Amino acid sequence: MLLASAPSVPIILTMTKAQQSFGLSKGDRLTWRYEVIECLGAGTEGEVYKIREKATGLTRAAKLYFKSKEQNAKRFVRYARKLDALRDCDIVIKYLHADEVWINDRFIFCLISEYFGGALLENLQGQYRGGRMPAFEALNVIHALAGGIEEIHARKEFHGDLHKGNIFVERRGVFFQLRTIDFHEWGRTPAVERRSDILAITRLLYDLVGGRTYYKGQPQFIKDICLGNRSDLILKKFPTIFHLRAHLETFEW
Repeated sequence: MLLASAPSVPIILTMTKAQQSFGLSKGDRLTWRYEVIECLGAGTEGEVYKIREKATGLTRAAKLYFKSKEQNAKRFVRYARKLDALRDCDIVIKYLHADEVWINDRFIFCLISEYFGGALLENLQGQYRGGRMPAFEALNVIHALAGGIEEIHARKEFHGDLHKGNIFVERRGVFFQLRTIDFHEWGRTPAVERRSDILAITRLLYDLVGGRTYYKGQPQFIKDICLGNRSDLILKKFPTIFHLRAHLETFEW
C-alpha cells in the first residue's frame, strides 16, 4: 500500500472515503522519518498511530487528519499553536512538529507529538467489574483532571471537548497521570467553553462511578459534586475550575 519515495517527497497512501481509515500496519513508513508501530485509535477527525523515529529509535505519536490540507489548514494551524502555547501544562500532550502526507491525490496534515504510555480512560474504566470505578479511584482521576484543566484555564484557554475517548491515564503509585488531546473550538466564547469544561469533568465522575443506573446509591460526597448532572446547580457551586479543584481537596468523607 505504501510507495517509497525520496526523503524530500511525502509517502503516498491510499484510503477510500467509505473506510475512513488509513489502514497503516506495523513497519509501514510514514514519511521518510518514521515507521508505524501500531494504531492507537481513531475519531471523527482522524487516526492516531504509535510510531518510531527511524534516526533515533524514539517512540512518538502521529495523528493523521482525514480532511485535506486545504480543508483543514486554518484550524490545524490554530490547534498546533494552541498545543505549543500550552506546552508547559502537564496535562497537554507535548506537540513536536507538523508534517504532511500525500493521500488520494491530496495532502493531509500529520501532527507529531510525544507518545504517552497510558490507556484511554474509556478502556481503563472497562477493566473494572461492571465498568464502575470505585469512588476513591474515580475521585483521584477527576482531581488530576481538574488540576490539569485549571492550568489551562489560568492561561485563558480551554479544552472544549473532554470525554473518556480523548483522555489518556497512567497509574503512578497511588496517583494517576493524565494527558488530554483533541482540543476543540465550537465557536462559543472562551468563558462559555471554560464552563463547559467544568460540566464535562463532573459528568465524567458521574459516568465513572456507574452513571444513572447507580447514581441513587452513591455516597453523598459523590452526589455533592455531580449534583444530579444539573448544570445550573453545578455552575453555581463551582463557578470556576478552581472552586471544583479546591472542593475535591477539602470535602469531608
